[in-house]
Amino acid sequence: MNRKQFIRLSSSFAAMSVVGGDLTAGQLATDLFQKRKHPFLNAYYFRAHMYTMVPSQVRQDMQWMADLGTKVVSVAVLEQDLWAAVENIEIIANEASRLGMDIHIVPSRWGGLVAGAPKVPSLFSVQNPDTWMIESNGDPYHSKNSGVISSVFSEKTLSFVVDSMLKAMDLWDIKGVIWDEPKTFNKIDYSKNAVARLGHVPDRKETITANAAFYSAVNKALKEKNADFTTSLFLPADKDEDIIAGAAQITNLDYFGCDGRPWAPEDGGKLESSGKVLLKNGERFIPAARQNGKGTLWLMENHNMLDKDADLMDKRLPEVLAKDIDQYIYYYYPRNLETPDFIMNVLKKHLQNFN
Repeated sequence: MNRKQFIRLSSSFAAMSVVGGDLTAGQLATDLFQKRKHPFLNAYYFRAHMYTMVPSQVRQDMQWMADLGTKVVSVAVLEQDLWAAVENIEIIANEASRLGMDIHIVPSRWGGLVAGAPKVPSLFSVQNPDTWMIESNGDPYHSKNSGVISSVFSEKTLSFVVDSMLKAMDLWDIKGVIWDEPKTFNKIDYSKNAVARLGHVPDRKETITANAAFYSAVNKALKEKNADFTTSLFLPADKDEDIIAGAAQITNLDYFGCDGRPWAPEDGGKLESSGKVLLKNGERFIPAARQNGKGTLWLMENHNMLDKDADLMDKRLPEVLAKDIDQYIYYYYPRNLETPDFIMNVLKKHLQNFN
């Protein structure tokens, strides 16, 4: 991204990051163009075969998804995949296209800002300490999963994410992006970048606004390149109300929602974090999305699951699938299952009647 392009993008970013800089109704209206379609299935196909790519196995995977009625296959992309795994992702994209499915990418651990797979440090953040988020004691923030985190207040961070996404759009025939669990909506940034942007250390409201502005600026660049490019973002289902409200205002965003176990809080079961469930807690995201002109999204977390919890998923999935959700995402043979085929067959039993 050249300087002229960056100034155009960052001007709205800066305006929304000043004291009291809430996103305006006029800016929210830019989301109303988003296309409401028939609800669809999206398969999270994360780190398939890593660096050993067997085309016949990919074809088998794609056929399983297509037979289920899956419309989108989402692939996790690390920063270094943009030059180290180009052909691998191309193989997946070609096989998905052959069966009529689109490819979306999930930027993974980029700048330490988002989740995705695997759990690794951001190469960009490691190499650019001037972008780091700083805690009140002067130390850099450290995520247990991805190390240091780059600041959304840094111009270099914004430029990096935009440039990387535009490159991905040039490399592959991708139709969309998913911002998976942004990590910094609730982290106060004491860095020089934050103070330079605002004139002081941001408070919680300004932090939420700045994060929303960051993803709005990135989405704007993607939509300028391809107006039909689909943008999605979700948060954990247990997020606080003010973060949900702030993130729902991200502009040029087509789908907004959450991820969590496909059951209710009272059901128990193994959770990734307390309250991270779709029923009840996740339902708070539906009006937030609708009121801001966005489609709804739920990621049904069937990964890192115990076999005994498959009964909960089996019991509650009909209720989950009956909700007013536009984009349902499931993990295709995800990590850390005791008996992967068993879990996937429980999921398949319900999803095969989705369409």
